[in-house]
Amino acid sequence: MLPELPELPEIIDAKSSGLRLHNTAAKALPAMPDGSSGTKARQMEAEQYANELRVAFDITRRTNKRSQAISRARNRQQEQAAKNFGKR
Repeated sequence: MLPELPELPEIIDAKSSGLRLHNTAAKALPAMPDGSSGTKARQMEAEQYANELRVAFDITRRTNKRSQAISRARNRQQEQAAKNFGKR
């Protein structure tokens, strides 16, 4: 004697109306918990990281400006020295 087989799920209609209804089952499920602890620790950590990046970028920007100014000054000095070369 064969054991009783469980009932098979209903086959969804292959027409466009049946396919449209096929994806609604997942939307009907209750929302999953997000797994957070309920604190704003991640948000505060992200804000701190953004502030540290901002400060680091500002330091880099100021350093680059200073390097450019020094480079321009050296170029002016070298041009002046080249113009005055042999005039003495």
